[in-house]
Amino acid sequence: MFTVILVLWCSAAAGYALRRYSVPQIGRLITWSVWLLLFLMGKEVGENPVLVQHIGRIGTEALVLALTTCAGCATLSAMVWKRLRRRRDASAQTGATDSGKKQTQTVSIRSQLAESGVIVAFFAIGCVSGRHNWLTLIPPQSSFYALCLLLVCVGFSIGQNREFYRSLRQMDRRLIALPLLTFSGTWAGALLTSCLFTRHSAADWLAASSGFGYYSLSGVLITELRGSELGTLSLIYNILRELIVLLAAPFLCRGFGPLAPISQGGATSGDTTLPIIAAACGNRFVPLSIYHGLTVDFSVPFLVPFFCSLS
Repeated sequence: MFTVILVLWCSAAAGYALRRYSVPQIGRLITWSVWLLLFLMGKEVGENPVLVQHIGRIGTEALVLALTTCAGCATLSAMVWKRLRRRRDASAQTGATDSGKKQTQTVSIRSQLAESGVIVAFFAIGCVSGRHNWLTLIPPQSSFYALCLLLVCVGFSIGQNREFYRSLRQMDRRLIALPLLTFSGTWAGALLTSCLFTRHSAADWLAASSGFGYYSLSGVLITELRGSELGTLSLIYNILRELIVLLAAPFLCRGFGPLAPISQGGATSGDTTLPIIAAACGNRFVPLSIYHGLTVDFSVPFLVPFFCSLS
């Protein structure tokens, strides 16, 4: 846990110190690190015959967790939005989107579904590899070193990200606590799920849900700290959380207000699900979505190890 936090903080500090020097290759390195980690994670799952046998049950539990946390975030978002809203702005109605926005939304959905497919593919290849013992020469600590590489890249990119400060100056100050709402709604859903499925402790469910859509980092962290089964559950849950936003953002916005898709997006609301949120909720919510995504994103490496330490 302390190694993870130290690596993240040091790399973030380095990125901030070197913020004037752009490193465009860092994004590509993050992608490669994620693919490598998911492959190694799948390999660990494939090497565990008991885990492979129960993958259907794990997927069901992940789906229930995704639905309960979505309900928690949407409910709290609706309550807060109803209280904050004083008057309607006809020009900012969430249902009003032109054909250009609809096309952007369609392209973005296809792109993100393709990206999720790549994620699943690397994980599945790793599972097959582990199942048939194709790569026996890979050292046991390889996933930890790959995780450290990913943390260095993520921390460095966070330190160099200037959009965070810009979005703070543009957003509605009344909504600065939106990440806390996301945390509360997610954890409420996780605690409800812990009452339905008692195989894992409440702390385990809180840890699994605290990825907030950041499936790569959270899944690998939990695998390292709590084992492959909970890590696999977390991976599937966080992919489902992102897919819910990609496929249901307009419905969430119409039914629960514009804060609901942002809250449900979690760590992805500042990047991968941002085009969908902008199309569904309107461009005036883009700064808030970026701020929310970056804040929740940065919390994942701290909250996941914290809840894992309580188990």
